[in-house]
Amino acid sequence: MHFEYARCLRPCFGEVVCGDGTFIKQMEHGVLVGILDVLGHGPEAHELARLCEQWLEENSSEDIELMLKSLHEHIRGSRGTAITMAFLGNDGNAKCVTIGNTVMRKLGKDCYTFPAQAGTLGIILRSMRIETFSFRSDDVFVLATDGIQEHIAADDILLERRNTLNQMVANLLSRFGKLYDDATCLAIKCTL
Repeated sequence: MHFEYARCLRPCFGEVVCGDGTFIKQMEHGVLVGILDVLGHGPEAHELARLCEQWLEENSSEDIELMLKSLHEHIRGSRGTAITMAFLGNDGNAKCVTIGNTVMRKLGKDCYTFPAQAGTLGIILRSMRIETFSFRSDDVFVLATDGIQEHIAADDILLERRNTLNQMVANLLSRFGKLYDDATCLAIKCTL
């Protein structure tokens, strides 16, 4: 399976750096993708977001539960981050976890939003619920931080499927982004 992606991000109004982050890494059996939203914004949030991205790059694993528990320990005592991580397998099987106020949606014939669980990496992490699911060629996954409105009508999101991934993330950010928060959108499409 082949995965293409696009992302779009912007800092909170009045800031010059963004405290959100994204992660995409091709692995042997699929692709590891994620989005994170460090609490607050500005230079300190930006620094922690870059540290998390670097750590994920160096410690990538298909075992997303172990990876996130380890990242939680690595950044313990920091301002913390919300995060969504997913492993999309070449065989069409996948798993994901959403902790805090990030979101992941699967766009197929309809729009499915994966449930989030309470917690903040680096501050408080309860037992993780890993969602397992399957997907098909041409499904699109959209990940977003809470700088983009959480409650977007499914029809509005599904309409974006007619656009390229770059247009999709830019449109979602410009139409539904909040000015007074960092905002990030990441889209991944699966093709055979």
